[in-house]
Amino acid sequence: MEPGKWIRALREERLMKPSDIERITRSMAETRHNPDCYISHSSLADIEAGTIPGIHKLFSLALCLKVPLSALLLPFGIDEAAVPISALESTTDALTLPTPREPAFRFELNFDTNISGQETTLLKIHSHDLSVLAAPIRARFDPIRYRYASIGSSDDSMADLLPPRSLVEIDTTQRVVQAFEWQTLRQRPMYLVWHPEGHTCCWCQIDARELLLIPHPASHRRVRHFKMPNEATVIGRVTNAWLPFESIDAQQEAAS
Repeated sequence: MEPGKWIRALREERLMKPSDIERITRSMAETRHNPDCYISHSSLADIEAGTIPGIHKLFSLALCLKVPLSALLLPFGIDEAAVPISALESTTDALTLPTPREPAFRFELNFDTNISGQETTLLKIHSHDLSVLAAPIRARFDPIRYRYASIGSSDDSMADLLPPRSLVEIDTTQRVVQAFEWQTLRQRPMYLVWHPEGHTCCWCQIDARELLLIPHPASHRRVRHFKMPNEATVIGRVTNAWLPFESIDAQQEAAS
């Protein structure tokens, strides 16, 4: 059986929902102060579809599914028992360790390699990237509470409010869709939603047990309906956004 299908079979055998995995690993990530241990609904879906997870997520899955980490590594072709200790010792002795160097100054937002920039997607920030942030930003930065997403180059769901190639900050603690009498379109809360077709930033509305994904009127996209919680998950509310330069210039020209 393929690794992803085997992991899903283990989860279903233990009567665990994706929301259970998300809840448990969120707590683990907060306790260990390591966001790489957190497995969101969309990350679990990717793993069960065949994406190879990092070692921290494999460790979290092993604890959730109550199996040894070594057993979870086997479907990915890693069998520690298959390598003799003598072979490891001879290989280690032959290695010449390089002289350690100072790490280069860098900060980058990492896309999964199998995701196209045309689609809206969550960005993955590694824990070692946080050390290069300026102190005031690092003091505010909370990788457990906040996630970041890039609006795909072909995603105009929110038209000029969130044009393609915008970067958005998502507060994962605000996952309940709010309804109130907003005065302008900009006051209406926007959310990042995972669904079988991918990720979408949009307005949301709850209708019975359905989640309605409502696009900006100028986008000419249709309203989409998904059953909750099986077909869609609200990841969080958009709290900040950074727009591409050309879209800001276009808005200023339109206003003048």
